[in-house]
Amino acid sequence: MHRILIVDDDKLARKGLISIVPWEKCGFSVAGDVANGALALEFVEQHPVDLVVVDLTMPVLSGLDFIRECRARKLKLEFIVLSAHESFDYVQKALRLGVLDYISKLQMEQEDCVEIFRRAAGYLDRVRQEEKQSAEKRKESEEASETSAENRQVDEICEQIDRLSWVYHREVLEELIEKGKREAADASARYRIMFRMLHVIRQVFLVSLSEGDYPYSSRDMAWMRKIREALLDEISKQEESSTMEGAMLKAVIYMLRNLDSPKLTAESAADFIGMSRSYFSVSFKKYTGYSVNSFIRKERVELAKRAVQENPKISVGDAACLVGYHDEKYFAKVFLQREGISFSEYKKQEAHRIFR
Repeated sequence: MHRILIVDDDKLARKGLISIVPWEKCGFSVAGDVANGALALEFVEQHPVDLVVVDLTMPVLSGLDFIRECRARKLKLEFIVLSAHESFDYVQKALRLGVLDYISKLQMEQEDCVEIFRRAAGYLDRVRQEEKQSAEKRKESEEASETSAENRQVDEICEQIDRLSWVYHREVLEELIEKGKREAADASARYRIMFRMLHVIRQVFLVSLSEGDYPYSSRDMAWMRKIREALLDEISKQEESSTMEGAMLKAVIYMLRNLDSPKLTAESAADFIGMSRSYFSVSFKKYTGYSVNSFIRKERVELAKRAVQENPKISVGDAACLVGYHDEKYFAKVFLQREGISFSEYKKQEAHRIFR
C-alpha cells in the first residue's frame, strides 16, 4: 500500500478529494493532509510518503516551489498536481518538473480520479519492483565479488561516475570505457558500473533508464556510450531542466550541436538555457571544470581530430571550417595549444597509424 499526502490551502477541496476516492482500492492510504507547501515539506521530512497530490497555487509556498524544493533535497517522492487553471501551458510548468499527472479542480470526477490514482499506483509498483530487483542484483554482485585489485579498480570507476565528468566530457567517458575493458573482467563488475551510471542519472538528472536496454555482459563496454547517448537524448527533449546539472548538460548539448557555427559563444549558450551570461559562466565552470570558451575550444579540437581520423587527407582549411573557424591560422594555433603538436603533425601521426 502506497502512502499519499494531500496538499491544498482549500480545506474543503482536501476533504472532498479524500472522500470521493476509494483509496484502498486504488492502492493507497492517506498519510495526511496539509494547507501549504511549507507544511508539506515538514510532513514529508518526518513521515513516510510515496505520492504527493499538491495544488499549484497556495500561500506561503506554492505547489511548483514545493516540488522544486523536494527535487533539490533529492526526496524520493512522486507528484500529481491539482490545478484550477484551464490553460495547459500553466500545468506544463509542473509537468516539466517530472510530475506523474494532473487533476483539474474544475472537472474533478470520481471516475477520472480513480483512473489517475490507479495509474500512479501502477507506476509506483513498477518503480518499487525495479528497485527491489536492482538491490537484489547489487547484493548478489557484491557477495560474488572478491575483495581484490579488480574490485578496487571498479570502485575507482564508480567514484569517477559519481563525479559526473563523463556526462559533460566525451573523452572522460572514453577513458572510463578503456579502464572498464581492462579492469571489469567479470559480469558482476560490469553490472556494478552499469547500475552506478543509471543510479546517478536517476538521482541527479531525474531521468529513468531501463537496465534491460544495456547489455552489460558485453566486455567491449560500448553500452556505456549508449547510456550517455540516451541521457543526452532525454535532456535534449526537455524544454526546461529541473536541476542545475540538467541545465548545464543542456548547454553542453547545444554547444556540441553548434561547433561548426562561428556564432557559437558563451552568450548564445546562456540564452539557449535562459540564464544570464555571468551566472551561466560561473555555473558552467563549477559543474564541468571548464570555462565556456575553453570547453568550446576543446570540443572543436576534438571534432577536428575525429575528422582527421576519418579522413587523414583533410586540409587545415577544411578542418577549420568544419569546426567553426574562418581563420585557419587561428585554428592551427588553437590546435597546437591544445594538443602540443601542430595540426599537420597530427595528420602525419594518424596516417602512419592507419596505414602501418
